[in-house]
Amino acid sequence: MSETLAPLSRLVRDPWGSLRRGGAWLLWYLKEIMGENAYIHYLESYERRHGTTEGAMGEKEFWRDLTDEQDRNPKVRCC
Repeated sequence: MSETLAPLSRLVRDPWGSLRRGGAWLLWYLKEIMGENAYIHYLESYERRHGTTEGAMGEKEFWRDLTDEQDRNPKVRCC
């Protein structure tokens, strides 16, 4: 019984913490939908493949390359 009440008691003890976590999750979710985290995902993928981020494109270069690729190969997208 106390296991089911644990989340509720945490909310009562720290309502602002719960609100912050919810806001952080919402911000992350919106960034994922809008593609704002694409560069972060690129760096993570590059590091997995190469073992380091040294040699990876800079952020400005990444976004330029991404938009150029989208212009060369148009796909169905919202914008």
